Amino acid sequence: MIRSSAIATSIGLSLLASIGWSVVSAADVTFTSIGMDTDTFEDHTGLWFRPDLGSAAEAEQNATRVWATKESVTGGVALKCVFEKGSKAKLSLEKAEYLPGSAGITFYAKASRPIKAIVNNVTADIGTDWTKVDFAWDKLGTTADKPNLGWQFVLAFQGPIEERTWVVIDRLGVESPTFDPAPKLEPQAGPDQSISSNDLAYGGEFLAKTVARLTAKQPFKIVALGDSVTAGAQIQRGSWGISKPEEKVSMLYFARLARLLEQHFGFQGITPVQFGHGGWTAKQGLGVIDAEVLATAGADDLVILEFGANDMGWAKVSPADWKAGMKLLIDRAKTKTDQILVLSPTVGVGIPAQAGDISTMLKQLALEEHVAAVDITKLSMYRGEPFAWAWLANHYHPDILGHLTMAEMIAPVLTGVARTYPE
Repeated sequence: MIRSSAIATSIGLSLLASIGWSVVSAADVTFTSIGMDTDTFEDHTGLWFRPDLGSAAEAEQNATRVWATKESVTGGVALKCVFEKGSKAKLSLEKAEYLPGSAGITFYAKASRPIKAIVNNVTADIGTDWTKVDFAWDKLGTTADKPNLGWQFVLAFQGPIEERTWVVIDRLGVESPTFDPAPKLEPQAGPDQSISSNDLAYGGEFLAKTVARLTAKQPFKIVALGDSVTAGAQIQRGSWGISKPEEKVSMLYFARLARLLEQHFGFQGITPVQFGHGGWTAKQGLGVIDAEVLATAGADDLVILEFGANDMGWAKVSPADWKAGMKLLIDRAKTKTDQILVLSPTVGVGIPAQAGDISTMLKQLALEEHVAAVDITKLSMYRGEPFAWAWLANHYHPDILGHLTMAEMIAPVLTGVARTYPE
């Protein structure tokens, strides 16, 4: 078992040195946040570091939730994990290399109840106040000169989870050359700002035919045309046990939306149909909409159009040009059905700086074209970019929880029952 230390200073925190720590000053120790590629836990909190939801059947239980929280010790952002009964309470980060000469893994955590953190079968105590946890390399079965924990860093919390338990994780990384007994902290607290689905949706009145079908419990199709988000890129990150193609498709936002609507209206018969194309723009989608969407959708079936990340990413078009491209897609879709829902893009390189303009263009598009729209960009960015990454597997691509969040915030445009994020 690894010793951990709780902190409580004049502002509510102090530090107790763990047994075995070297006596060094903070100036002698370097903290390096870990992550994937150039994204670290400190600057892209939650990105790449995803929960393991188990099998597809287990993932359906929605027993784990994660989001960015301002309750933190550094940087003003940390990762909050909520584990319901039955949760696997496990997160993983694809990480094969660590800084040679470092002392080991370190992070801060606090929980709603005392719980044990587990790394490589080594445990450490987490309390209800902020706790600094240090896992020395030798205790984890590796060496400081060539640290190796396999292809993934896995952080678990001892179960079984029998009651709702939350854990906040911050300042995840390594310290060199030894652990810092008293790192400089800037703790923040207070409730997190939430956002209502009412603040994300436009033009819900234009889906009156779909609502009528739902109310009458009549079957229909949800036909989704989009980029790699609709294709399901990265959806299984962290939950590698969900590997069958049909299982992955069942976890995508439009399929989860179908099930949420069936649950709300009390019937089965909504068929999700996927046309996802990794790396594509709205202009490229226009080349296949006839063969895919128009050939599949019936009169008054619901069509979802999801493009933008590549348009304003690698293609470097403006939000206004993206709007124009989406209008062309809408015009073609309307030759078959006027039940159309447009989604703005998730965040990735280039999107945050244009988020305000994207939201403006989306609202204009809905009102001018008489279609419904849900602002996924605003859902990501309403608290600012530092909070935008915690429901994504990597840039642009949500994992299973991210797709569920999308579905939950889209559904109210049809159910009329508002939701908030985070709940």
